Amino acid sequence: MEGKLHHVSDKRKVKLVIYEIQDTGEDIAMQEVVTLKAGKATIKFDNPNSTAMYLNASERELKVAKSLHKELIEPKISTRSSYDLSDEDVVKLYDYFEHIRISIIMAYTAVECLCNALIPKEYSYIEKTTDGERVWDFKEIQRWKSTTQKLRQILPNALAMRDPGQFKSYSTFCRLESIRNEVIHTRSILPKDLKMEDRLDFQLLQPRVFGIVGSAKSLIKEIHASLPYNKEVPMLYDTEDVVKIKTNSWEDLGLTRVGQWNPNISIKDS
Repeated sequence: MEGKLHHVSDKRKVKLVIYEIQDTGEDIAMQEVVTLKAGKATIKFDNPNSTAMYLNASERELKVAKSLHKELIEPKISTRSSYDLSDEDVVKLYDYFEHIRISIIMAYTAVECLCNALIPKEYSYIEKTTDGERVWDFKEIQRWKSTTQKLRQILPNALAMRDPGQFKSYSTFCRLESIRNEVIHTRSILPKDLKMEDRLDFQLLQPRVFGIVGSAKSLIKEIHASLPYNKEVPMLYDTEDVVKIKTNSWEDLGLTRVGQWNPNISIKDS
């Protein structure tokens, strides 16, 4: 059915599964629900998309980091003066470093998470070695292959998609990977010959770091655009097309239609 909007309260949810009931011309939108025991209670909630949660966390932290950078750093970096920061400003600087580091880690993890989610469970990767062929199964790929290998080798092979290394955002994402590795493996004692521009704190203070963090979402959008509809890709836009699953009747889904009964569905005709 054309012209129907299936409203979602939060884009961090796993995408709806939508069935088109052909004998009645209706849509049924179904949401995955998680049921957990917490103490004596049973808690139910819509299943979240992990990639979306990491991406959202990164954007939230990035927003705070940008605000602190604009307040504390931007007024100073365009001058030739030397600044000894006050105790109050040092607190803000440390806050900035915390927020931008978290944003970097979450952004990279979002891409890593999506790569794992997109690999088909039945897929295996054959790698040629000096000792012959090595077969990697789904779980081994997730655990042992790097994010770069998953992007450049695994996903194009498994999904017959364009190599993400050719995407516009990929070179900037490589800088994100590099700075993320620096954040994860921060050294307390720096080499004496380390250049100023190679210091992590120097890199984090540069305005270009914001674009580097943003490359994760740009890359995810390019992956989204290069694939046919895939339920594992998070909801990135306010309105997105959904591929419906056609079925003849409610009974084919094991459901019985009673009056206006609506199983966790929110539908609006546009």
